[in-house]
Amino acid sequence: MKTSKLISFSILLLVTTLACSTVTNLVATPTPAPVVLFELSDFTDTSCNVDSTTDVERFLENGQINLRVLTPQYVAWTECTSDEYTDFVVEADATQVGGPDANAYGVIFRYGLDADEFYAFLISGDGLYALTVDGAKRDEAEFLVDWTESSAINKGTQTNHIKVVAVGPSIKYYVNDQFLGETQDARYSAGTVGFFAGSLEDGGVQASFDNLKISEP
Repeated sequence: MKTSKLISFSILLLVTTLACSTVTNLVATPTPAPVVLFELSDFTDTSCNVDSTTDVERFLENGQINLRVLTPQYVAWTECTSDEYTDFVVEADATQVGGPDANAYGVIFRYGLDADEFYAFLISGDGLYALTVDGAKRDEAEFLVDWTESSAINKGTQTNHIKVVAVGPSIKYYVNDQFLGETQDARYSAGTVGFFAGSLEDGGVQASFDNLKISEP
């Protein structure tokens, strides 16, 4: 009888142990937060270039970096990091402050100092987005993704949250947490990060940028 009870108890103990093990395995392991490589939420003290010309004004206001493009059919940008990043997630809040809705503004990334060129993910006040390669030596931007309309983009003088995930040749782009697409381009693997604004037929385009964050993918 003792042997029988001992065997029964052992079986019960084994079943209980397996059950506990199964329950333990079903408990979700918390996903670690991504490592933040660079973060800037107050642009009153910033490494962004704020040099101005007769064509574009770069200035700090209300804790944000602003680009005001005065000249029609003109583009401008500013770098906001001194370090170059390879694989990363860049996020920022971008707002059209003034000027015509037919414009372009957004983030630049993998700005290679030697090549003096960069990728730019851009949106417009009339609800379009594009992905380009641009730089000081180019007469015109090269469009990797032509201007495309998206309902995810807040039009006019509203804030949009922009995110780009760059890993190797893969470039994924989001607006207001909505995935818009993915493009493959391997020519630039690393570079600095900053902001971009451009005018079309009319000048006076002003965009402000805030809450820049760069993290590991």
